[in-house]
Amino acid sequence: MITNPIQTQRALLTWQTPLGTGGARRRHAVGELVAVDGGAQFNYLTQTDSFRAAQSEGFDGYPGLALDGSDVSDALAIFLRRLPSPERPDYDQFLETFGLSPDAGWSGLSLLAYTGARLASDSFSITETFDGFDRPFRYIFDVAGFRRFIENAADLQAGESVALIHQPENEHDANAVQVLRQSGECLGFINRLQSERLLEWQRAGSVAASVHRFNGRPTYPRLFLLADVHPGTVAKAA
Repeated sequence: MITNPIQTQRALLTWQTPLGTGGARRRHAVGELVAVDGGAQFNYLTQTDSFRAAQSEGFDGYPGLALDGSDVSDALAIFLRRLPSPERPDYDQFLETFGLSPDAGWSGLSLLAYTGARLASDSFSITETFDGFDRPFRYIFDVAGFRRFIENAADLQAGESVALIHQPENEHDANAVQVLRQSGECLGFINRLQSERLLEWQRAGSVAASVHRFNGRPTYPRLFLLADVHPGTVAKAA
């Protein structure tokens, strides 16, 4: 359980091609949310290769946020609609499924970034950048590509230790980090938008990870890891 969080300062809005469209579902960073005065400012990353790649695959903006940057009065409120209402009786249970203590005093932006704020109805999510994460902390990683390796998850149990192994020869990402069982079977990868930072932590400090939970829809199973991170001397922005 995460009881002493580092509050999110910056997070990325990411987009993938929808399930069922065929081909690789590469995750693209298309916008950023930056903490400002208790809320968050949103900007599209229009000048980046990632944004242009997303557009070439069909991305045409986030609902309610025009691509020209106009009409954004409260970006944080728009994205918080992706999360259950705090008024729901099962809200604390929702937090606990992501390893978040209901008593930890989460900012709205932190809730989006720590949970990923995914919906079954679209292909967006929120990704933590770890800006300012320069002291020991706990974090839940959503493992990318788990559905492609589901056959390696037989008898997988919560609490099982896993290894996070750099795969520099990966043709898609030189910073790729595999999630391996102790038997050597692959379960997926760390989000490629977070893998470079994780490698920095491993070089300067340490990262120990274990299975937190695995569930999801039959067509889209998901695996979550609980990581204890000691960044060492790393304090560089993502």
